[in-house]
Amino acid sequence: MRDAIASAIRDHGPISFAEYMELALFGPGGFFEHPPVGPDGHFVTSPHVHPVFGELLGRAIVDLHGRLGEPRPFTVTEIGAGDGTLARQLIDPIRDLDVAYTAVETSPGARLALDNIEGIQVTERLEGSPQLILANELMDNLPFRRLRGTSTGTKEILVGLEGHRFVERLGEPSADEGISLEDGEEIVLPEGALAAVEEIAARLAHPGCALLIDYGGVGEPGGPPHGYRSHRPVEDLLDRPGASDITSGLDFELLGAHADRQGLIAFPSVTQRHALTALGFDRWVHDQLRQQAELMSRSEGIDAVRAWSGRSRATLLVDPSALGRLRWLLLATPGLQAPSWI
Repeated sequence: MRDAIASAIRDHGPISFAEYMELALFGPGGFFEHPPVGPDGHFVTSPHVHPVFGELLGRAIVDLHGRLGEPRPFTVTEIGAGDGTLARQLIDPIRDLDVAYTAVETSPGARLALDNIEGIQVTERLEGSPQLILANELMDNLPFRRLRGTSTGTKEILVGLEGHRFVERLGEPSADEGISLEDGEEIVLPEGALAAVEEIAARLAHPGCALLIDYGGVGEPGGPPHGYRSHRPVEDLLDRPGASDITSGLDFELLGAHADRQGLIAFPSVTQRHALTALGFDRWVHDQLRQQAELMSRSEGIDAVRAWSGRSRATLLVDPSALGRLRWLLLATPGLQAPSWI
């Protein structure tokens, strides 16, 4: 993978950050060649924190199934399905919907893990015309370009080679976006995420909807590009490519506007805290507290501690300083009404 990056630079000079990301994350030997998520990996996503995430998301899917006219079979496609943790959690909540579930993964290692899940189809690319498309913490990893304002105008941040090290270089933007930045100001152009929205719009059945869950903000991405390695933040994104995640928050206002241009309805995005609370998270917490009290009354202390520990982990899903700050963006074909949980 390092050789592929170096070869690309030697072939046509410093490369865009998007091309660097494509090779470092998704190329042979790249970060996503094998599933990097989970407690023993480099980072965790909501399904890895607690299975109640899948349970509550399942309620949202049941609601969307009804709004789509209760189709049978109900074709659901999860893109960026990873190691299949979310797919496994969704099996029970949506079991009665006659679901045809497809998991899409470009990672060969992830597809091997997904092949072990009974009752789902595994593909490398988005295919067919799904009635529901899910993407949980995928879009922020798709390749993006970076621009920086300088005293001589807006430049594109490129990746060059200095000896055996990859280094930043500044060049003229590869396309005329008409963007003018102040000296020192930087922005991200999420080309991969925008292209994914276009593909979703082209593939989605009518009626159909897509639910995108990811980090970001409204009107701005919510933070600079960064990475993760062994559950720790990484600031130098050119150090040890392929050994760490590379990500940037998404501007959900920008994604929604782009979806509108593709003929979809983009409902206003909401935080994960808002969505999960509306889907019954507080009620689940009260049930867990009651169960813990019952266990204590029966002197089943170990099981009571386990219940407490699980509930504590689950609160990270709605913590506004943790996973609760993720945003949910629902896209739909024209004619569908917004559900009550957004």
